[in-house]
Amino acid sequence: MKNKVEFILNELIKTYIKIQEPISSTALKELAHLNMSPSTIRGYFQNLEKMGMIEKEHFASGSYPSVKAMEFYWKKRLPKKIKFFSVDWLENECKNYNVSALVKIFENQMLKEVYNVNNKFIVLEFNEDETVIKYDEHIYNLLLSLKDLYSKDLVKILNHYKLYGLLKKIKNFQKNYIINQKLLYNKFNNINFNTLKQIDDCVINYDKKILIKKYHLSDKDREIDICLIGSVYTDFESLLESMKGGENGKTSQKKA
Repeated sequence: MKNKVEFILNELIKTYIKIQEPISSTALKELAHLNMSPSTIRGYFQNLEKMGMIEKEHFASGSYPSVKAMEFYWKKRLPKKIKFFSVDWLENECKNYNVSALVKIFENQMLKEVYNVNNKFIVLEFNEDETVIKYDEHIYNLLLSLKDLYSKDLVKILNHYKLYGLLKKIKNFQKNYIINQKLLYNKFNNINFNTLKQIDDCVINYDKKILIKKYHLSDKDREIDICLIGSVYTDFESLLESMKGGENGKTSQKKA
């Protein structure tokens, strides 16, 4: 796509996201403060329409970006990573921007103690949670050797020894949040949740005009998966601005 054509498309998209109404060439010149005539803008509009990047509700109406254009735009504009996260903050922002979110938080807790209860049960005590399994001498001795390890490392070891029952119990320490659940089911119904688990980055649903963007955050204390779901015409860039970190991010953002 040539630079000037892409520039006009980007200005159309940014303006449409703000006003959510079809835009004429004259309106775009005024709203985006463009230093070119409406007739020149119309010429670019015609090229973009041939490319499938903009559409019209009818012949005499203004133009708006197609889903194809929004995919092109968001895959360039969305931050690749986010550094700051708060459940309360995200819940408030999702309400403001009419976006749903699925959040999974796996707390990286330390295994503090391992108890043998009358050779019947083994109790594993973590920082905030505990779990109980049936006693087995070999497993008990293994777990004693794993004291003071964090659950993130325990998961790898338990998986290696194929202790899937205990592994499942530790993974149940995971906290799940559905933000704007009513919106998720009413507006974005029939979303396949198994498909959401398989998303690594960004997916556009053309039929529903939905953007699904997934982020993963990892630090010493937590593993976090965030899946944002909203209209392709939502201002995701502003929603995510304070989570990016760096110069444009709010580095004072507190963790939940």
